[in-house]
This record gives sequence, C-alpha cells and structure tokens, in this order.
Amino acid sequence: MGIKQGKWQAHLKAAQASGLSLVEYAARRGINVRRLYEARHARARVQAAQARKASAFARIKLKPGAPVKLEADAHQSRAVATLAMQARLGNGVILIWTHDASNASVLADLMHTLAALPCSA
Repeated sequence: MGIKQGKWQAHLKAAQASGLSLVEYAARRGINVRRLYEARHARARVQAAQARKASAFARIKLKPGAPVKLEADAHQSRAVATLAMQARLGNGVILIWTHDASNASVLADLMHTLAALPCSA
C-alpha cells in the first residue's frame, strides 16, 4: 500500500472509530469525502480478492456440448449417463476421467477431494 493509500485508510479507521458518517468526518477534518469513499471501495476490493484466494471453492468451467454418453448397463438393465470430465489443477496437472452421472454423492466426494489437494499455481 502506498503512502497516499495508507493515509486514506488511516482516515477510514479514524472515521469508523469516531462513529461519524464519512460525510461528517470529512467535513470536520476539511478533507475530500469522495477520497474516503474511494479508499473504502479500494479496501473492499482488496478484501474480496483475499477472500477469493483463501476460498476452498474452485472455478468450474462447463464447455458447451459436454460429452455425455448413454450406455445400457448389462447388470441392472438401465441406461447410464457417463460424463467425460477433466480437472486442471493449479500446479498444471490435468486429470481426465469418465463418471457415472447417476451417482451424485461420488461426484461430490470427488470434487471435495480435488478442492483439498495441496496444489499451488
């Protein structure tokens, strides 16, 4: 954070501690209230970016026309939808597999396992 940004962040903390609105705080200090709002917005953007980095959720992209193959299951005499899936991990590893779409709990377990892998970008 630069010196000017630090100055406005310090003003934001002081305004919050004072219990005054940003407009009242700026008027009493003789400073530009717009700069306070800009600093608050910048702080919110930084916090949101940090929260995204710390999130356990992974971005998933679906491609149009994802391959789904219907097969007859000889053991249970029913149609089985098989999905072709691919995971690109942050460390560059690419996993490719097919999945029985009728078993959602297995897919959920797989996604939790993939999300927990200690990979780094």
